[in-house]
Amino acid sequence: MQNCQIHQKFPNIQCNNRVMDGDSDSCCILHSQNQGKDPKVFHEAILALWQQEEANYYDFSGVCFPGRFDPLNFFKTREFSKPVNFENAIFMGEANFHKAIFNFANFSMVIFKELVDFRGATFWGEANFSWATFEKEANFYKTTFIKEANFLRVKIYGWMSFREINPPADVNNQLLFKAIFNFPEISPKAVLVLRDLSLAHISFEGSDLRRIEFQHVKWHHYRSRQTIYDEILLRESEKKYPSASCTNYYGEVERLYRNLKINYENQGDFKNSGDFHYGEMEMHRRASKWRWFPFYWNNLYRVLSGYGERPIWALGWLAAFFMIFTCFLAWAGLEIIDPKHSANFGNSFFYLLQKVTLQRLTWAEPVGFAGKLVAGLSVLFIPGQAALFLLALRNRLGRRR
Repeated sequence: MQNCQIHQKFPNIQCNNRVMDGDSDSCCILHSQNQGKDPKVFHEAILALWQQEEANYYDFSGVCFPGRFDPLNFFKTREFSKPVNFENAIFMGEANFHKAIFNFANFSMVIFKELVDFRGATFWGEANFSWATFEKEANFYKTTFIKEANFLRVKIYGWMSFREINPPADVNNQLLFKAIFNFPEISPKAVLVLRDLSLAHISFEGSDLRRIEFQHVKWHHYRSRQTIYDEILLRESEKKYPSASCTNYYGEVERLYRNLKINYENQGDFKNSGDFHYGEMEMHRRASKWRWFPFYWNNLYRVLSGYGERPIWALGWLAAFFMIFTCFLAWAGLEIIDPKHSANFGNSFFYLLQKVTLQRLTWAEPVGFAGKLVAGLSVLFIPGQAALFLLALRNRLGRRR
């Protein structure tokens, strides 16, 4: 009797079932992709596989589930007490895992040709969907992921939605949904929706964030701004390996921020896009070999106005420049013309205020080289900082209209 030859296609899969009559690939009824196989016999074979109590895990690897297989929703509300392996499986019809409970679940390289329903399902261990293909609709509404979910290089050709994911909470009651969405393949007509959930521990390396719909999501917060978790991972890597070069990965995170900024701008959400513009500029600055030079342009732009996104910073520096130049001018020497006498702090302040606003001054003049130098530099620094303040104010308020 000839045994199933599934291992010729997938060497890691071993099957001792006999070949199904008439199967061109010499596979058994479980692994045959022949859509003419008897659904009743197939269901009995699945049930026999399920009831193998001596097995350490449920092995559905390489199984081809026909479109007529699941009239009784075999996997719906099913509790998988042992790890389950669906690697390389094919679901020709709907795959209903509604409210199923998993230990460790491996859906790597699975092909879902129709609706996939994981609503209310619970994954107590790792959920591996790497390289899986979703050709139609996939619904992860109120799914619970206790540990990390892996969606590395998934292929999405239809509509895929993650909404109100229910991870456990930490001591601060913060959501801890952890997942990898690296390098997904999203077709031009496909839609990936992330809604009403926390993305504080989600990695998006290699993703085109312009193609994903973000609705009421929470991002990671780092130093009072919203950040992509990939930046946090990069900073942790820097601390762990300070001598390693992260230039290339800085460029990748910068690209993620740029695409996310464009995504929010297209939605008209300029407040959030401003935070991601800050992240984009921060990655660009940190990738430069000049980042350690205090007067590098991007260092100054960051400190003086938060890359044009922090008007409070810019206003603070504007006030500081006024005070600093006023003190220097009062120290260097400012002389009142009529009657002639030395100016005090208040006179110096109003002199600079008039000078930087390009008013004609006839009532006072700087004394000596130092006084003239301070007065000249004030015309450069104070209006320049005022321009940065107005730019930041416009970015945070004006462009939101």
